[in-house]
Amino acid sequence: MNPARTKRLSRSAAVAVPLAAALVLTGCSSDDDATASGEVTYPTVPVVAPGEGISLGHDDQEIGDSIPETVHVGEIEPIKSTDLIAVAGGFGKLELGVNALDPVTGVAGSRFVVGPGIWDPVIHGFVGETPADPAVLAAEVWRPRGSRGAADFTVSTYSGNLLEPAEVLLPDYARVHSRPGSNAVTSDGKYFVTWDDGLYGVRVVDLAAGKESGALQVIGCGPFTWLDGHELYSVCEDTRELIQISIDDAGVPTETKRAKVLPDDFVSTRKVTWAADAKKALLLSENGDVYVFDFSKGLPESAVTPIGNAGQDGGRFAGNAVDNTGRRLAIEYTDSVVHPHSARGGDVVKIELHDASNFAPVKTLDLAALGLTGITSMAFSVDGGTLYVLGDGPEVDGETTQTIVGVSSATGDRVSSAEITGNVDDFGTLLTPQVLE
Repeated sequence: MNPARTKRLSRSAAVAVPLAAALVLTGCSSDDDATASGEVTYPTVPVVAPGEGISLGHDDQEIGDSIPETVHVGEIEPIKSTDLIAVAGGFGKLELGVNALDPVTGVAGSRFVVGPGIWDPVIHGFVGETPADPAVLAAEVWRPRGSRGAADFTVSTYSGNLLEPAEVLLPDYARVHSRPGSNAVTSDGKYFVTWDDGLYGVRVVDLAAGKESGALQVIGCGPFTWLDGHELYSVCEDTRELIQISIDDAGVPTETKRAKVLPDDFVSTRKVTWAADAKKALLLSENGDVYVFDFSKGLPESAVTPIGNAGQDGGRFAGNAVDNTGRRLAIEYTDSVVHPHSARGGDVVKIELHDASNFAPVKTLDLAALGLTGITSMAFSVDGGTLYVLGDGPEVDGETTQTIVGVSSATGDRVSSAEITGNVDDFGTLLTPQVLE
């Protein structure tokens, strides 16, 4: 067995080994099997697709005479352009469940189990055509002994049969910034680009070569990665500048331009979003100012001003999203004036849909309008035509069922509603998959 696969066996492949095979594998090791590092190397387990007479799913399969048994695995169904990515809720888990989700029917499809990020999950989904196409990328932290032991920092791309993701082991000093909008994948699928908390700058990972290709320290800027091709745009709050960083053909980032175009009262934020088709970025600052930066012609050269302010009496703005076309933006609001990042920040009770060019209101989507009793997450469809809201459905006998509601981006009218089915855990986050070139 390839020594590089030894650690991954216990994280993914071992889950698929039948009980009889697992008993044999764990019972036949000896001192002779141990490597100098103390790790035990097992023989390669052949992988074949299920054939006629092979039972998977709810039916039991008779244990055969061949020990260890052959592992039968199927291939994932590629993520469709009509799907969303749904991530299981919860903080501090050793692993996270990720599903492709049909937002119209509510049916959870292909499932991926990935490692957590340092704070928020770092997960990117991709629309594909074949099982071999990249489906989900995750920047992961694997901790063999929790917070006391060493950690592996990896960038893994999941596709095919999921037993052997394409894994890039990052150097020990890498610390991927995990807030949404602080990392991205180039549109050609070649590079994973992230702001790094240890570097105080940008780190680039060549996904095809399986290694870090370059890094650039940029103190005082970031941590946003608005990517147009191989051009990265971000902010430098203290100097009131927008910055452009170019990634060359070798994957090496270089600062190419800065423009002092932000107002003196500009305040940055933790989370931002990106309109890929329009090449526009949404930043909702901590004082409520709403900025839509247009990078379609490169770095802006004239002053950039907010298109409006999201502040309201009686509540606090929380999450935000802009659709891929750059026409609509959505802002969540809580029922408390306390900052939503606080543990007592209140519950999300409504979403305001706006025109992304002038902040003109389109529709107020409160719980009654959505037909929900709670709001968990939201995301636009790939084509930008629908805003999907995940939350709690109506209460029946004291219980609720996770429900996803579709709203027309143009009008704000409800166009679909479905209960979530086929999932293992309740979902906590919706993500829009990326269309690679």
